[in-house]
This record gives sequence, structure tokens and C-alpha cells, in this order.
Amino acid sequence: MSFDPNFPPPNAELISAEWRAQFNGLHDELHAEITTIPQGPPGNDGAPGLPGDKGDKGDSGDKGDKGDTGDAGAPGEVSNVQLGDAINNALTTAAANSSANSNGVALIDTSGFSDPPTLADLLAVANKQNELITAQRR
Repeated sequence: MSFDPNFPPPNAELISAEWRAQFNGLHDELHAEITTIPQGPPGNDGAPGLPGDKGDKGDSGDKGDKGDTGDAGAPGEVSNVQLGDAINNALTTAAANSSANSNGVALIDTSGFSDPPTLADLLAVANKQNELITAQRR
């Protein structure tokens, strides 16, 4: 059955076979129209795609000629061994002398302290502590 523009008639009951035929007729007409539409001009190029995977590594080339000898280094530079020896010597000397920093601080004479200690006794201990800290900072 082809498409009937007068279907369904007024006050008609719904009969599925008639409706199916009507829809099939519409389908056939639309399909016939679509196949007769001429093709238009080609559209613009789309955006470029993502880059592809990296290709395999090519063959290695021939080994080049040996280069010229470089210039001599600047005078006065030291080797790694010389630098290491100098650092070790400096650390050894510093470690040997570090406890001597406090040699100039005399011991506290506690024989004159009272029992219990007075404020003057406590101030003497605090002053000696400050003297020791100052000597250790050198």
C-alpha cells in the first residue's frame, strides 16, 4: 500500500495493519526521494589527526673519524684526588682542634657557694654557661 494522505478517515477505529501499511508507504517514499538527491560538492578538510607511533630505529651509520685533540686545561686546576685529600686534611684538622675552643673557659670554683645557693651563686653559674657557649661558637 502506498502512502494515503486521507488516512485515517474521521472517527475510524485503530487497526494496526492499516497503520503499518501507512508507515511503510511513508518509508518507501522517503527512501525513494533520498536516493534521487544529487551529491553535493566535497566539504572542507577536517582537523589533522593525532601523531602516529614512533617508527623503528634506523640502521647505525659508519663510525666517524677521530676528532682533534682538545686544548690543554687551564693551569692551577686540581684533580679529584688532590681535592679529596685537601678536604680530608681540613676536616681532620678542624676535628682535632674543635674541642680546644673551650680551653679558654676556666672551671667554676664552687667551693664558695652557699647551701642552699644564693642568687649570686646562680648568676655565677649562668655567666659561666654563657662564657662556654660563646667560646664554642668560635
